[in-house]
Parts: sequence; structure tokens; C-alpha cells
Amino acid sequence: MFCLAFCLFLWTQKAQAQTVVFVKDSLEINKLNPKDSIPVDSLNKAKNSLVSREAVDMKIDYQCKDSMMFSMAVGQMYLYGTGVITTEDKKIQADYIKIETDKSTFFAKGSIDSTGTEVGKPIFEDGKENFKADSMKYNFKTEKGLVSGVKTKYDEGYIHGEITKRQPNKEIHIADGKYTTCDLDHPHFYFHLEKAKVIPDEKTVTGPLWLVVADIPLPFVGLPFGFIPRPKRDASGFLIPEYGEENRRGFYLRNGGYYFAINDYMNAAFRGEIYSLGSWGLSSQMNFKKLYKYSGNLDVRYNKNLENEKETPNFKAIQTFWVTGNYTQDVKANPYQNFSANLNFGSSKDVTYNAVNIESYSNNQKSSSISYRRSRPGGRFNLTANINATQNTSTAMTNLSLPVIAVNMNRWQPAKNVSGKNKLWLKNFGVGFNTNFKNDVNIADSLLFTKEALYEMRNGLQYSVPIGTSFRLLKYLSITPSFSYSGRLYTNYVEKHIAYIPNSSGALVETVAVDTIPGIRHPFDYGVSVPLSTKIFGIYKGSGKHQSALRHVITPSVGYSYRPDFSEEKWGYYSYYREDKDPKSLYSYYDLGVYGKPSSGKSGAVNFSLGNNFELKTKTKRDTTEESFTKIKLLDNLNMSTSYNLAADSMNWSMINVSGNTRLFDIVSISYSSSYDPYARDTTGARINVLEWDMNRQIARMSNSRLSINGTFQSKKKTAEGSKKLPPQRNTMPVGPVGVAPGLYAYPDIEYANFDVPWSLSFGYTFNVTNLFDATLQEYVLKPTQTLNANATLNLTSNWRFSARADYDFKARELTHTNISVYRDLHCWEMSFSAIPFGYLKSYTFRLNIKSTIFEGIEYKKEKSWHDNL
Repeated sequence: MFCLAFCLFLWTQKAQAQTVVFVKDSLEINKLNPKDSIPVDSLNKAKNSLVSREAVDMKIDYQCKDSMMFSMAVGQMYLYGTGVITTEDKKIQADYIKIETDKSTFFAKGSIDSTGTEVGKPIFEDGKENFKADSMKYNFKTEKGLVSGVKTKYDEGYIHGEITKRQPNKEIHIADGKYTTCDLDHPHFYFHLEKAKVIPDEKTVTGPLWLVVADIPLPFVGLPFGFIPRPKRDASGFLIPEYGEENRRGFYLRNGGYYFAINDYMNAAFRGEIYSLGSWGLSSQMNFKKLYKYSGNLDVRYNKNLENEKETPNFKAIQTFWVTGNYTQDVKANPYQNFSANLNFGSSKDVTYNAVNIESYSNNQKSSSISYRRSRPGGRFNLTANINATQNTSTAMTNLSLPVIAVNMNRWQPAKNVSGKNKLWLKNFGVGFNTNFKNDVNIADSLLFTKEALYEMRNGLQYSVPIGTSFRLLKYLSITPSFSYSGRLYTNYVEKHIAYIPNSSGALVETVAVDTIPGIRHPFDYGVSVPLSTKIFGIYKGSGKHQSALRHVITPSVGYSYRPDFSEEKWGYYSYYREDKDPKSLYSYYDLGVYGKPSSGKSGAVNFSLGNNFELKTKTKRDTTEESFTKIKLLDNLNMSTSYNLAADSMNWSMINVSGNTRLFDIVSISYSSSYDPYARDTTGARINVLEWDMNRQIARMSNSRLSINGTFQSKKKTAEGSKKLPPQRNTMPVGPVGVAPGLYAYPDIEYANFDVPWSLSFGYTFNVTNLFDATLQEYVLKPTQTLNANATLNLTSNWRFSARADYDFKARELTHTNISVYRDLHCWEMSFSAIPFGYLKSYTFRLNIKSTIFEGIEYKKEKSWHDNL
């Protein structure tokens, strides 16, 4: 019995990591035992050698969790329970593995657990290549393999094969295969492949293939053969166009063209579009990125839009263009020098034809900028240069600043190392210097690149010297006196005079003529201010178990500022265009100056302001042993300000301004601002030097007010376990010819579902009111305006998402911009519906498509574009 048990122990034992060495020489069996002290001559080949000629010279590590069995007589080994075989570059894992050492082969498959489910299917790894199969047989020497029921990842997709052969050069031959982007073992959809050949890092060639959805073959969606390039690097190729119809321009083919993989840092795509009614367009998109250096893109498009037939009176031929792009320098490239650009400009009519979404169509303000910044390490000066452009597509006006250059000096404190309690003012004394140059023009975009734009340009240079210090008085009062000097340098100025020109009937009409006179002029101004401020704290402690305390912080400020009257004749900055020097005819020679003009009217103002902040501190008990205090902001700030001009001969008080904001429960934010006029008005509505208190017994009259309320309500976020990975964004630059770049007519912007938030509701309400004097009614009339918008999302399940947005017009008493969308996650597919039910942008889009960008064109789409309503 003891001998029998000992033999069973040798043949069947618990798994431990072991090593087998296969050698080509037919040596004695003792050669495999390193402990044998008797060497064997490798040239003396024994006739009864146990090493087969099929054996290979390699080291194989093997292990398993359950048990191993060896049969030395037939050269076989069995691994049970998560068996693992590891060579220098390969790894095989399966619940059952049979190794034939003489033939250098193994066979692997899964096993059936107690529930009848197959587990532990073979997983094969060879460098970057890995796949899972039902069973597989592999020869270590020839590196050939036969695999059944294989599933392997291929770029963004998966290849399934009923019968698969692996060749020594790693080529894979597949019979009765499937290609899909669905990650399930039984995919929702796939392309059935009669046969296929996969050449790693190069291409995949297939025979006849057709689409299968939910196990239903769709032979009409197929091809007689397939060719899928898979280069190691990005490759160039053709871009397949999309088709559709527009009411104005007819049937179309869009976004077709060619993709260029220029190098590892840059790619480009050139596209075209054509319409059945004669319109056409060209576009180019370029992307570039170099790690730790820069990144950006540049998109340019040109369209010739034809509407209606050429012989009809309604025929239109409109040429449009648009340029968008950005360039960003990585901060690691150079911390002391930076260049960036953001371009977004073109023809004002382009938005009407080619806006990619409603937001871009509704936003008529487009802006572009190019910026350069330079500074020296430890230096005092820094340089910035900008080119800025603002375009209004509704008025077709463009404001271009070319260039804007600024040289600024960091504040210099010559006595910052001075010590002494009474010399704080000297230590904090500092001087700055800022210089700016600007050249700009405001002109219609159609005239921007003409000679007229040169004549309309304004330019000038401005420099300023701020001087100031700060110190404390009587410990609690903070004083910050300052002096500022600002100069301007202009190359021309204006003169105004009365002129008489004939109208349409021939009668002479008086008008004010403006003449531009060339000449260097240097207007300047200066001012002095001495503000004083402090803080007052007040605390009211309550009683009770919560021990609440209310804290009130008051920030009063009073100051004096002085500025001369630069409209006086001695300065030479102002004049009258009427000989009688009517005050209403006062004008400045620099009314059109790019940096403005020195101010008119003497000012010696005493400024008052009062800030308030309220906080509540209450005691809370987190558990039975620990106590803590919670701060609750009741009112973030409530500010009031005004001033009294000692130098003015009348109407010394300025407007009284009140503003405040707070946030309730970290959900709703409220802000308020208003201005009040302390002076009354006469029967014509003009301000007079009579206080409201003297006339109407009120301190001031409300001039205008604004109230804004914004809030967001949402359910609690789920844990990370319940979160769902979002599908990738579609509108990105392609990395190969199968991708689709952000085209001129991208799919509607439907946000992908964020299933971490089952529901949310956000709203914004704004109320403005202006108090205007009606000369006819001889009374003040309130003119209110209100806006309300709301956004809501609701996730009924982990796959369904509903969202809606609506704006309400209180004056018209109707909903304006309203959008409703529904999104359904179908695992590897997705369904979306978006609609604008009414208004001039009334439209809808229904789309059922595969998520992966590989199959971008496989979809069902039904839409009515809002472009057709314009």
C-alpha cells in the first residue's frame, strides 16, 4: 500500500511551478537531471533516447491551481485548473491543457463547472497579439496553430472565427468568421466573413462579406470582397462622402475627399461637396501636435452657393468662406515665451448656409485672436503683442485691431528693504510703467481688405505711470494714496464746424462737419486719490442646543480723488464748433482717438462705499461623540457706493449704486444690482439741480435694477461601480481614411448620456427694469424685461436618457428656443432623436447607428434640417 501511494504521489500531485527543457540532441535521460554527476557525451547518441526529434530547444514554465499528471512513457503532461504555460515570448492559459513533449505541441480547452457553464477558455498571448478561443492546438517548433471558436481584438473591433489557422509568420487564416465592434461573445451585429486572411500590422483581406444584425442576415448590405488596411503608422486614403437633400440647394454629396497622413506630427484632409442645383464647396482640415512643444488645427472652407434656376428672378449666387483654427504652445516648451492663436472668422453669409449647429447660427459675435508674450527670467519688463478681431455676422461689421502691443514694467519698490515701524509707507512705495500701442479699424467685412480700410484705421500710443504706497493709520485704518499719469500720442486729430448741405428738395440743412487733420499730438491727464478703509466685526451669539452665532462684517471706505478740468482752454484739448460757445457744442480734438480723450469737468470727489457680509455659524453633531460647527453664508456681500464732487458747481452727488449676491443651500445663486438717482427731472425729462428729497420727499429715485436667479437641482451621483463608460466623441479629426473629421455638416450636437446623474434640472431667470420718464404722460414708466430658460435631463434606466431645453419670452408669452432629445444606449449601437418643435428653426433628426467610428456610414437617419427654414 505504501508503494502504491508513493507512485500515485509521483504521478498525480498538487500544482506547483515547474520547468521543462526541450532539447534537440538525442541525449540520455540523465542529461535532463542536473543533479546527475556523471556527464553524458552529446555526440554519443543512444538508440533508445527518450527525446524526440520533434522536440525544440526552449525553456517552458508551467503551473496550475488544481493538479498535474505526467505520463513519461508517452511523453504527455496534463494541467488541470487554470493551467498556465509560459515561454520566452508566449503565454497560454486554460482550465485544461494537454502537453505532448515529444511532439512539442499542446492542446487547451475550457471546462464545465457545476452550473453547466463553460469556464476557463484558452487565452493565448504572443507579444501584442492575444485572443480567446473555445479550444486550440499549437506546435512550439513550427509555431503553427489550429483554433476553434476564436475571439481576438483587432484595432477597435473584434474578429471571431469558427476555424482559424495560425501560421509561423503570425498570419491568421479564418473560415466562417465574423468582424464586429461589439465586445460580446455573441455579438449584436457583425459582418459575416466566408473566409479571411489577417496579416499583422499590414492588412486584412476577406472573401464575400455581409451584415448580420440580431442574427438576421442582410445580404444587400455587403461586398464581394473586403480589404482593411492596418499599417503600423497612420496611412492616407479616401474619405467616403455622405448624401442627403436640402430644399435650397438640392441633393448633395458632402465630406468626400482624401486624407493625408503627412507624418507623426501632422495630418490633413481635403474634402469637397456638390449639390444638384449647382452649388459646390471645398474645405481642408489640418491637425498638428508635437509632445511638449505645440498643438493645434486649421480648417478652411470655400463655398459657392446657387439658389433657384439661373433664368429665374430669384436666382442667387453667393460666395462664402470661413476660417477656424487654434495654436497652443505647451507651457513646458518655453516658460518665458508663448505664442497662441484662435481663429474664427469669415463671410457673414457663411453662417446661414454652413452653420454646424444652432448655437453657432444663433451666436452672431465671432472673435479671433493671435497673441505673443515674452518676458525675461528675473527681468522687470514683459512684452505682449496681439491681433484681435470681432465680427458681427448679423450687421456684417468687423472690428480689427492690428496690432496691439504692450510693454509693461513690474512694480518697482526702490525702498522695499527699508526697516522701521514708522517707515512702512516708504517700504511699500512703488512705481510702475505701462506702454500700449494700438492700430484698429471698424468697417464692413466686405471692405476689410480694400484701400478704404486703410483710410478708416485709427492708431495711437498710450503710456501710464502709476505711483502709490500703502500704510496703516491708528492700527486699524488702511490708507493707499496713489498718483496716476497717462499720456497719449496721436498722429492726427479732428476739427468740427457747422456746414450747410442741400437735402433732397434742395434746401440747405445745417450739419456738423468733421475734418481729420494730420499731425502729432500729445494729450495727457493725471489724477490723485487717497482712499481709506477698515473692517468692523460684529457677532451675535444665540442660545439653545445649537449655539448659533451670527457674524456681520462691515467694510466701510471713504476716499478723496482729484482730477483737473481738461476741457479748459489752457490745455488745448477741447473747442466749440459754434462761435457762441454753446456748451452743447463742446467737443474734443481727440473724440475719435483710439485711446480716448482727457476727461472734461473738474472733479474733487469724496467717495463713499459700504460693504456687508453675513455668516451664520451653527453647532452640529456628526455622531454621538464628535461635535463640529458649520458655516452658512447668508449674504456673500451687499455693497453700496456713491460720491460727492466738491469741485462741481451743481449736481454734486453721483448715482447711488447697490449690489449684492448670495447662494442658497449651494443650489440657487442670486445676484442683484441697481442704481438710484438723487436728483429730480423737469417736465422734459432732463436732470435738474434739485434733490429728489426736496421735490418728492424720497432719498433717490430708482433708475434701473437687475435681478438674476440661477439654480441646479440634481439627484445624488452614483458610485463609480454604477457609472457607465461614455461612447467616444464622433466629431474628431480622423486618424486614418476610415475616420470622419468635423465636417461642415456634422451630426446634430446631442450630448452623450452621463448615466451617473439620473436626473437634473437647471434654470436661469433674469429680470431687468428701467424707470423712464414719459414726457407725454408727465410721469415715470417702468419698462421691465424678463428672460427664463430651463434645462432638464432624466435617466429612466441606465440606457434611456431624456433631455429638454426651453426659453420663455414673457413679452410674447410663448416658448422660443425649445429642444427635446431622447437617447438610447443599445450597447454597440445607439439611437437618438432630437427635435425643435416650433419656431423658425423647427427641425428634427432621428438616427440609429453603430457607435464605433469604424462603421460611421452604417446607420438609418431621417431628418428635416433647420437650414431649410432660413
